[in-house]
Amino acid sequence: MYDALRAALHGNDFSLIESFELPPTPPQYSPPPVFLNDSHVGRHLAQHQPHLWSHQARALTALDRDENIVLSTGTASGKTLVFQAFAFHQVLTVPSSRLIVFYPLKALAADQVQRWRQFAQSLGLERDMIGRIDGSVPSPERDDILRRARIVVMTPDVCQAWLMARLSMPAVRRFLSTLAMLVLDEAHTLDGVFGSNFAFLVRRLLVARSHLLRDDAGARPIQFVAATATISNPQEHLQQLTGQTFSVVDEHADGAPRHERFVAHVASDEGQETLVAEELQRLVLRAEGNGGFITFYDSRKGVEQLALRAAADEHALADDPAVLPYRAGYQAEDRQQIEAQLKSGQLRGVVSTSALELGIDLPHLRVGFNIRVPETR
Repeated sequence: MYDALRAALHGNDFSLIESFELPPTPPQYSPPPVFLNDSHVGRHLAQHQPHLWSHQARALTALDRDENIVLSTGTASGKTLVFQAFAFHQVLTVPSSRLIVFYPLKALAADQVQRWRQFAQSLGLERDMIGRIDGSVPSPERDDILRRARIVVMTPDVCQAWLMARLSMPAVRRFLSTLAMLVLDEAHTLDGVFGSNFAFLVRRLLVARSHLLRDDAGARPIQFVAATATISNPQEHLQQLTGQTFSVVDEHADGAPRHERFVAHVASDEGQETLVAEELQRLVLRAEGNGGFITFYDSRKGVEQLALRAAADEHALADDPAVLPYRAGYQAEDRQQIEAQLKSGQLRGVVSTSALELGIDLPHLRVGFNIRVPETR
């Protein structure tokens, strides 16, 4: 597939501005940190993942030293395992502790809560230990989730609009008084106005918790762990968001293996971007080998049209549907079905708005297209 794309892009049919290759890198392993040796989580890791990548072990060791950590390593480098493993270690070691895990989008939170529950079940814990509160959860159920769950997945919006508006309620007060950790996933998206609002939310949470624990001389500060894409200033970014000091585990410490990657900037005449994208998608669909593509386009109508044309081309080659659109506005069950087909490899491609750009693992995809240069990091 890569060879076919390279040959086509270096031919005469496309206007190639620049391209470069990122070589493959081997994995770098480290044993799990010593503090996990006698823990339930450590025994689970020893059985299922005896060798961690070096950056994972480094981050877990720093978390055990009560440091705030920001993981700024590459896509699919196992950042989720770090904060999940430490979160479960925390709630099993300190039975009264509670955690909030922030995801910036409701769809991402709904996807990731399943991974949290799978981890809980693999440890022999009840699924109800993990709760989810977002706009789709009816208000009468939320207090019960706060009482029952040890780890609560939330969006910042519902925390600001619902939780912080109910600080006098017993369930909220009990939850905040035992809050031990905040996990911030996809923290690079917390910028601009969204980031400013989140920064105020964190400070309100810290003040509310401090007020509730004002008579507890032994109260420990909330610990933060953040995961973000590789950005140039993760420490400064997280300090501005939270007001706290962070240790950084970045791409220089990344021990995850990397496949070879080929990156190209292809120009088009004005208004012809989608035609170029169509041709490139056809190349992927017709190339030999497994794997598919994901195309990002900032237009709902354009997403539908591109996917329809790609699917029509593929139907001429195969009997099963291969390409679907994805955007905000679909019913939850439709989004989940598309995501499941992508994860299983049933689809050869998807054309999406930014609704599918954050944190959902799609292991069968091999090629990514951006129509126009993205406006933000």
